[in-house]
Amino acid sequence: MAVIKKGATGRKWYENYLPFVAKSPAMQLEWLLERLSRLRSAEDPEKRGLLSRRELTPYISLLLDGNASGKKAKTTSVAGDALRDLLDRVRPGDLLLMVECAEIYDIPRLFGLLRTISREQAVLAMKKTPPPYEKNPLLVVDRVFHAVKEKSPEILASAAEEIMNGGDPPRDFAANYERFREIMMDEHILGMLYPKAN
Repeated sequence: MAVIKKGATGRKWYENYLPFVAKSPAMQLEWLLERLSRLRSAEDPEKRGLLSRRELTPYISLLLDGNASGKKAKTTSVAGDALRDLLDRVRPGDLLLMVECAEIYDIPRLFGLLRTISREQAVLAMKKTPPPYEKNPLLVVDRVFHAVKEKSPEILASAAEEIMNGGDPPRDFAANYERFREIMMDEHILGMLYPKAN
């Protein structure tokens, strides 16, 4: 669990019964981490009363929607800064489970709020695949790769190597990763040729 303490001074009893969307960012994160911690420590993942990984996914989206300035991950907002500070205090194991439960669309926003990411987090994120109904799956995958690269090009390369050398890489992973690398190389070359271009 995070360092966020339960029963903070002045907390009113009815705050426990507020809908998730009405809670403060700290309360939302505390609620989410409590459920993630229960899920991780449960011997039986299907134990009655526990929310599954899939059931926790929309709560991660709601947390990011309300506090990370919407779909484009403008994490420089006051709300985004507050959530970033809260996430700084979350234990690595809880963050890893949050990445595992998060939808592929939420990974860029979540990584945008983390000051650093681990290779394990990058591997989990990069192994996610877009749903079959997604019209632009390569764009979604590129956004995840880019989110990892923005934090650390070294972690991107290391995570990609681990995925490709592992037993079960996502379909077309190697081709998608190579395509992304070529795009990044082209952008780098264009940046050197035209340094003043936006």
